[in-house]
Amino acid sequence: MADQTIVIASDFTRYPGPRYRKDGPFSGEQFRDELLVPALRRVERGGGNVIVELDGVAGYGSSFLEEAFGGLLRCGFSPQFLRQHLRIDANTPRFQHHRIRANSYIQEEADRRLQAV
Repeated sequence: MADQTIVIASDFTRYPGPRYRKDGPFSGEQFRDELLVPALRRVERGGGNVIVELDGVAGYGSSFLEEAFGGLLRCGFSPQFLRQHLRIDANTPRFQHHRIRANSYIQEEADRRLQAV
């Protein structure tokens, strides 16, 4: 199966919001549940990768990024699967630190889960 690209600015919103739906529109929870998880489930079934493009938005709060990306482990995806099938991209320097943070939230959640065992 071909790779799937999600461009947050055009496929979701140019104005990412809070962590949870209850806290406002365009939340990390909404992005994860409505776009990211379905795309990753398709990859589980048919192969390929999901590429998330971070560029072109007004900015990201840490709570949005943690819920969207760290939350993937809470939805049942393994760190290994995400390393193999999820690529978070930022093509402009302005968004490079968001890419690094998004990846770090996946690792932090994986570490928390190991400590809880």
